[in-house]
Amino acid sequence: MKALKIVGLVVFGLLVLGVGLLFFLTRIFDPNDYKENIQQAAREHANVELTLEGDIAWSLFPWLGIELEQVGVAPLDQPDQQLAQVGSMGLGVKVLPLLRKQLRMDDVILDSVTLNLVRNQQGVANWESIGASEEVVQEEGATTEAEPEQGGTDLDIAIESVRITNANVRYTDEQAGQSLQMEDINLTTGALIEGESFDVEFLGLLIVDDPALRVRMDLNSVARFDLSQNRYELEAIDLKVDASGTPFSGRAVNLELQGNALVDLTEQIAELNEMRLTVADMRATGQLKATDLDGEMKLTGNLDAAEFDGRKFIRSLGQELPETSDPRALEAVALSANIDGSANSLMLNDLKLVVDGSELTGNAGLADFERQALRFNLTGNTLNIDKYLPAEEEPSEDAAPTPVLPSGGSRTGVAPPAWSDEAVLPLETLATLDIDGQLSLQEVIVTGLTISPFEVSVLANDGVVQLRQLSGGVFGGEFSAQGEINTRSTPTTVSIEPVLTGIDSLALQEAYEQPPQIRGLVDLNANLQAQGNSIYRWMDTLDGNASFTVNDGALVGVNLEQQLCRAIALANRKALSESRGGQDTPFRSLQGSFNIENGQVRNEDLVVALPGIAAKGRGSVNLPQQKMDYRIGLEIQGDTREMPDPACQVNERYAGIEWPIRCEGFLHNAASSCGVDGDGVAKIAGRLIGDEAKRKVEEKLEDKLGEQAPAVRDALRGLLGR
Repeated sequence: MKALKIVGLVVFGLLVLGVGLLFFLTRIFDPNDYKENIQQAAREHANVELTLEGDIAWSLFPWLGIELEQVGVAPLDQPDQQLAQVGSMGLGVKVLPLLRKQLRMDDVILDSVTLNLVRNQQGVANWESIGASEEVVQEEGATTEAEPEQGGTDLDIAIESVRITNANVRYTDEQAGQSLQMEDINLTTGALIEGESFDVEFLGLLIVDDPALRVRMDLNSVARFDLSQNRYELEAIDLKVDASGTPFSGRAVNLELQGNALVDLTEQIAELNEMRLTVADMRATGQLKATDLDGEMKLTGNLDAAEFDGRKFIRSLGQELPETSDPRALEAVALSANIDGSANSLMLNDLKLVVDGSELTGNAGLADFERQALRFNLTGNTLNIDKYLPAEEEPSEDAAPTPVLPSGGSRTGVAPPAWSDEAVLPLETLATLDIDGQLSLQEVIVTGLTISPFEVSVLANDGVVQLRQLSGGVFGGEFSAQGEINTRSTPTTVSIEPVLTGIDSLALQEAYEQPPQIRGLVDLNANLQAQGNSIYRWMDTLDGNASFTVNDGALVGVNLEQQLCRAIALANRKALSESRGGQDTPFRSLQGSFNIENGQVRNEDLVVALPGIAAKGRGSVNLPQQKMDYRIGLEIQGDTREMPDPACQVNERYAGIEWPIRCEGFLHNAASSCGVDGDGVAKIAGRLIGDEAKRKVEEKLEDKLGEQAPAVRDALRGLLGR
C-alpha cells in the first residue's frame, strides 16, 4: 500500500509538473519572437514572401492551436504584388491523437480571404513560382534517401469543420484581355472524416467584366472523399443559380440543378447522375459522364426535356423573341437526345425534337466550338416555316404605292421597276460558316408554297458555300438544284444548276406574283453563273446556258392564230371584221435553248407546235433592261379548218410561207407585245402580187395559144431570167 501511495504521489507530481510546464510554455514562450524565422522558412521552402502583420496566438494542450491575423503571401520575385491575403485564420490539432498517427483538427476558420491571380501578357501566372525551389527539392530528396525507411506514415485525418467567410478571388488574364472575380464567398462543411459523409454549403457571386455578367450561386450538398483512391462524391446536390447581365439583356435568369456527382481521379472519370435541370418552365432530366480527364476528354450522356413553352424559355433568358406570323409559334417544344462530346465539341445523337407538332430526328451539334462547326443530319415530317417568319407589315399611309405591273393580256409601254442593287446575301456571315449537313422532310411550307417531299444538303467551309442538293415536289412537278457561293473571289461568284420537271408554269408565275405569260408543264435544264451581291449585279453579269420544253400549254395574252389572220388579211389588202377567238394561243409543245452572256440572252431555235401551224422563232432578251425582241415565223401546215375571218382565208398560194410576227417590249407583258411584222408582210404581199400576175399571164396564154402555150411560157421565163 505504501508503494502504491508513493507511485500515486509521483504520478500526481508529474502531472502537476506537466501542467505547470505547459502553462509556462504558453505564457512565457512567445511565437511572435520567431516571425523572422517563420518568414525565412517560407522563403526557403515555399518560395514566397510571407507577411505577418498581426500577433500570433497559440495553445499547446490539449489542443495544439494557432491563430494568425493579417497574413499576406506574395511570390518571392515580386514581393510587392500579393497573391493572397488573410484577415484571420485559426486551427487546432489535438495533441494525444498525434501519438497514434491520428490527425484530429478542430474547426478550420478563414476569414476575409483575398486571392489575386494574374496571368501576364507573356502567359506567365503569378502562382507558378510558388512552392519549393528545385534545389530544396533535390536536397530533401537526398536526405530522404539517406534516412532509413520508417514504418507506415499515413495519417488518419479528421477535421471538425471548415469555415471560409468573406472570401474574394480575382482572376485576370492580360494576354486574353479577360477578367473575372468571385465575391462574398462563404463555405461551410461538417466534420471532414475520410470515407464518411458530411454537409457542404457554399455561397458566392461571380462577376465577369466582358461581357458584363453577375452570377450568384447557392449550393447545398452531402460530400464524401477517399484520399487514397482520389475519389470525391457529391450527393443530393441542390444548386441554385441567379444570373443577370449583358447576355440576358439585364434580365434575371434563374436556374436550378439537382443530382449526384462523382469525380474519380484514379479512374479519370467524372459523372453527373440523376440530373434534374430547371430553367423557367423548362424541366430536363439526364446524366453526363466525362472520361480521360487529363487527356482527350470524352463526354457521353443523355438529355430529356419534357414539353415546354419555347417562347417563355427564350424570354426567360433575356432574349428578344422576333415577331412571328403565328403568335403561338414555339409554344410547344420537347427534346430528347444522347450526348457525345469532348472539351471542344458537343453532338446530340438519336435526337428527337418536336416543335409545334413538327418532329425532327437524327443528329445535330457543334463539331468544334472555336470554329462553330455545325453538323446535322435530320429527317422530319411537316415543317411550316411561314409560322416562324416575321408577319407582313401593313403599308403606312405615307408609303409610296407599289407599282402594279400589267398582266400578260394588256399592252403597255410602262417600264417595270429597275432591278434592286441592295445586298442580298450576308457575305460576312457566309465567309465564316463551317457547316456540313442535310435535311429531309416529308413536307415544307414556305412563303405559301407546299413542297413535298423536300431535301437539302449544304457544305460550307473556308468562305465557300456549296449547295450539294436542293430538291422537292412543287407546282405539280419536281425541282432539283446544285449551286455554289464563293465569297473568297472578288467580286463574289454565284452559280446554280437548276432542273425542273413537269412544273406547272402558270402556278409558278402566280406564286411569285408575276404577270402570267405562259401556261403548261415546264421541263428545264440550266447552268448559270453570276457575280456580285444584288439582283442588279446578277442580271448584269449572268452567264450560262439553258434548254427548256413546255408541253400542253398556251401563250397567255396573245392569239397567234389571230395574228396570222391579221398578216394574211394585210397581204390580201382586206380589213378584219372583228377579233375572234380566245386571248391565248394553245400549243402542243414549245421548246428552245438559250446562250447567256453578261445578261444578254440569245435564242435561235424556238419552236412552237400549234394546231395546223408551225412556229419558229429567234431573238434576244436584255435582262438588265428587262426587254425582249423576238421574231416568230408562222407557217400554215395541213390544217384545213376555215379561218376565223373571210379576210384571211387561205389558198394554195400561201403554202410554205412564213408569216412574220414581232414580239418587242418589256418582259412583264411579253406575250401581249407580239404583233404582225408589217415590213415582213409587205414583202410577202409583193411577192404574192408578182406570183399572181404571172399566174394570170400564163392563163391568158393558155387560152390564146393552146398547145403552143408551154413553149411560149418557157421562152418568156427565159427572157425574165435574163
